[in-house]
Amino acid sequence: MFSFLSIEFALGFIAFFCVYWAFQSRPHLQNYLLTLASYAVVYAMASTAAVVVLATFSFAIYAISRFVQTSKSWYIFGLILTVLHLCFWKYFDFFKNSTDLLTDLVLPLGISYYSFQAISYLTSCYQHTTTRLNLRDLLFHFSFFATISAGPIARVQNAKGLNDIYQQPCGIAQQLHTPRKILSPTWAFVLILLALIKKWWLAGWIADSWVNPVFSNPLQYQSLEILSAIYGYTLQLFLDFSGYSEMMIAFGLLLGFRLPVNFKAPLLAHNIRDFWDRWHISLSTWIRDYIYIPLGGSKKGFGRTQLNLIIAMALSGLWHGSGLHFMFWGLLHGSAIVLLNIADRFYNQRNAVSSSGLLGKILSVFVTFNFVCFCFVFFRAKNLDEALQVFQALFANTHHIAWSSNPLYFLSLLIITAGVYPFAYKKFLQFQQYALPHYRLSIPLFMCFLTVLIFAPSGIPGFIYANF
Repeated sequence: MFSFLSIEFALGFIAFFCVYWAFQSRPHLQNYLLTLASYAVVYAMASTAAVVVLATFSFAIYAISRFVQTSKSWYIFGLILTVLHLCFWKYFDFFKNSTDLLTDLVLPLGISYYSFQAISYLTSCYQHTTTRLNLRDLLFHFSFFATISAGPIARVQNAKGLNDIYQQPCGIAQQLHTPRKILSPTWAFVLILLALIKKWWLAGWIADSWVNPVFSNPLQYQSLEILSAIYGYTLQLFLDFSGYSEMMIAFGLLLGFRLPVNFKAPLLAHNIRDFWDRWHISLSTWIRDYIYIPLGGSKKGFGRTQLNLIIAMALSGLWHGSGLHFMFWGLLHGSAIVLLNIADRFYNQRNAVSSSGLLGKILSVFVTFNFVCFCFVFFRAKNLDEALQVFQALFANTHHIAWSSNPLYFLSLLIITAGVYPFAYKKFLQFQQYALPHYRLSIPLFMCFLTVLIFAPSGIPGFIYANF
């Protein structure tokens, strides 16, 4: 299967890169080239059907967008069409089980992401907060290969909390027609290398060594091994998805585009609200702006605010899949945010524990990390029963089952990482403010790349979030 980690993509990107920058003074031609290249990637990664679905949907949204600025009915029609389109493809398997008339269909690549971008775009047009895109630019916006597979969810307009690596707003519309240049090329290669280390090396090793064996049959593993797998899956998911996002940001920089940062050290969050300010930021801000706020946000009283949060997080869970375990995952997160808000109201202070001092901050991070990890069991399982089976084995298999591996080794690595990571992340943010030398880093970057190739697991891994 065609992958962003494949030699074929690397060679294709290098060839496209040369042609693309030959038209540096003509951004509109670069947009045509990017659109053609993006549709070629969709075809290579999915199928002809995915290309047809994407193009048909894009034409429909373009036609509707011509009328939404003057007609609320067209705006509502566009939203309904987008939601129905998403639900049909995304939840087809759920409805297929109830009838024999339907046949198997393959979920079109990136349908969730360009559907969310369509809702954002139609809303911006209706609210007159952005200039309506022409057909060429809209086709590019929905198909851009750096966002279509697993985000980040780019928007045509600037949005609160959605910034690039320079901490600047990064709406796509304002970038489409300005002359471009390669942005921070050395940083782009550093991000690609970091992505390979996180996604191909570390996430792959954690998955193969700790996560996949245990989750495939948790009843035959000892409790500490199951605990290691639970922690391991959260790390695997974070490394996989954040690595992917950083790779896409790097491709964007090399092509002259600033894409939104999607992760800001979420496993250092001191509460669940802080976690969602750091995890999959392009999704959490989208949920805030297009679900939570339209429901009333925090403007209709404390009780209604908590209900709006529960609904928004439940829908977030259902977006990841149609199973009850996904909705339960969303409800757990929503309930945690509500309990946090109630505690803030009771103590008349926001983040009372984490604000109490170093010990309170460490305790808050520890509790939040464990809550997130145990919730992700429902995310990893195939259904609710399988998730409950993991918890059953975790608490039951304490003595009568021997270790098949050494969980203390992995748990020790986690403890060391937890101690080092906050300082490493802080230094990385400080280092990011400096312009990196172009030539002195070329040999170290190349040596690190060779190291990843040598020690990474064999094969080309897929991206977890591409399944959603």
